Amino acid sequence: MFRFSRPLVPRLLARHSRHLVTQGGGKLAAPVSWRMLALTSALAFGSVSYYNITHNDKLTTTASKVTTVGTALLGGDWTLVDAETGKFVTNEDYEGEVLLLYFGFAHCPDICPSELRKLSGVLDECKNSGITNIRGLFVTVDPARDSVDNLKKYKLDFHPSITYLTGTPDMIKKMAKLYRVYISKADETEDGDYLVDHSIVIYGVKKDGSFGDFFTQSMKKGDIVKKIKAMID
Repeated sequence: MFRFSRPLVPRLLARHSRHLVTQGGGKLAAPVSWRMLALTSALAFGSVSYYNITHNDKLTTTASKVTTVGTALLGGDWTLVDAETGKFVTNEDYEGEVLLLYFGFAHCPDICPSELRKLSGVLDECKNSGITNIRGLFVTVDPARDSVDNLKKYKLDFHPSITYLTGTPDMIKKMAKLYRVYISKADETEDGDYLVDHSIVIYGVKKDGSFGDFFTQSMKKGDIVKKIKAMID
C-alpha cells in the first residue's frame, strides 16, 4: 500500500519547479505546461484511487472474519397492560409462545404501519411454514396518547395475532431498557402533536422467554422467517 507523508501533487509540482529555474538571473527556462499539470494530476488521482480500493478491500476482508459469540443480554421480567382486556400481563403470561416484539406508537405516520404490515406477513408465512404458537407483541413508546381505547381501534388495521400493550411511563421505560430501545420525543407543534423517534427493530423471543434474535428494518419477510426457524430449532 502507498503511504504519503505529504500530498502528492504539491511535491511533484515543487520538484518540477526546481528544474524550471535557470542557474543565472533566476528566470524561468520554460513555463509550466498544461500537459505537465495533467500528468501530475493523473498520477495523484491514480494513487488516491489505488489507496481507496485497497483500503476498502481490507475493510471487506476484515468484516468477513468477524464472528459473534454468545447471546445478547436482552429481555427480562416486565409488566404491562393488554389493550384488549385492560388487564395487567407479564412476560410469564406468554411463555410457551414465540414472540415477535416491536416497539412503536399509534400516531406514527409511516414507519410503524409499514413494520406492522411486514410483521403481519411474517406471522402468515410462519403459519404456512408450520411454525405454531407464535405471536406479535406491539409495545407503545407513547403511553401518554396510546391508551387502551386508542390501541383497541388501532389494532383493527393489522394482524389479529398481534397483541397491543401499553402502561404507565415507568412501565414503558423499564420495558424499553430491557431491550435497549432508543426513545426520544420530538418537540410538540402548536396544536400539541409530536412524533417519537425510536429503534426500528423486531425482537425474537423464544418460548422459554429468553432472547432469540433481532430483525432490522431492512430485512425481508422471507429472511425473517428463516431466522425464526433457526432461532427455535
